[in-house]
Amino acid sequence: MAGFTDLREKLKSMTPHRDKVFEYSDGEKRKHRESDDDESEHEERRDAEASKVKSSIKQANIFTQEECARIEAKIDEVVAKGDKGLYREHTVDRAPLRNKYFFGEGYTYGSQLEKRGPGQERLYSEGEVDDIPDWVHELVIDRLVTHGVIPEGFVNSAVINDYQPGGCIVSHVDPIHIFERPIVSVSFFSDSALCFGCKFQFKPIRVSEPVLYLPVGRGSVTVLSGYAADDITHCIRPQDIKERRAVIILRKTRPDAPRLNSSSLSPSIPSSERRHILKAKRSHRKADPDAAHRPRILEMDKELQRRSLSSRQRRHGDGSSENSWRKADERELGSRYTHDHAPTRRVKMRRH
Repeated sequence: MAGFTDLREKLKSMTPHRDKVFEYSDGEKRKHRESDDDESEHEERRDAEASKVKSSIKQANIFTQEECARIEAKIDEVVAKGDKGLYREHTVDRAPLRNKYFFGEGYTYGSQLEKRGPGQERLYSEGEVDDIPDWVHELVIDRLVTHGVIPEGFVNSAVINDYQPGGCIVSHVDPIHIFERPIVSVSFFSDSALCFGCKFQFKPIRVSEPVLYLPVGRGSVTVLSGYAADDITHCIRPQDIKERRAVIILRKTRPDAPRLNSSSLSPSIPSSERRHILKAKRSHRKADPDAAHRPRILEMDKELQRRSLSSRQRRHGDGSSENSWRKADERELGSRYTHDHAPTRRVKMRRH
């Protein structure tokens, strides 16, 4: 194995061709030898696609570190309000290691859809999510208008995605029938990356190599249009979220975008009243893992246990026979049953 530091390297050098599995129209899977020429052609196609993606992306560094810190403090306020249940029902959408906050416009996606697949997404009825906060206009949107990134009055939908380390968002295309282009996003809290053309597998989660890996720094603005927005999926991989990261996504909904019927949401509760009755969707209270298994002993039971123990000790001291013990136990149990089931006695159980 001289010259090789890893057995896998030696095996790779001994097998210049790779086996690739193809599924034919008859449903049968057969192995196909992929030559170096085939692999080279595949790489050329990927490079060409990556070039298309890159040519339809614009990035700019507009926000200073001080401005980022100010915006991040406002994002923390949004999270705190969401935890207290102060937003409308469909403003906050929670997932493991990732929370979404919809402002201006919100829409159904993923597992929320009655019918899965592209084109099935629907905007919520007007008023189902909170308005875009003033600070988003003043600190973010107005700055982008000033720098010519977007025209004035373009944005009517703002979404804040708040990721914890290891969080992700699977490969997707922002619904073309819902949103106009371009798609603008601004990153905060930490550096990360946006990946294009990945495929996700789950249990455990695995992500294929991207067609394009796009670094996204704190305070950077990313604008997707054309091929990058419409013809290839984009995602955020778990391995690219090493610290908390938030992104503000700014978009404009199409005037003909389909909406959900308001009667299909919560007809028994008027939307004007939902804000006042919502409770926090997440509690920071630490659960006691042993609470469910801990016996709940009443003071009445403790007293009966003490009596039982003293009577057993007396029986041992008197040298009473085993039959007398059983009779005493039966009398005690009968007395306890009558005592516990008396109609005038009520015992209130306390939850631990």
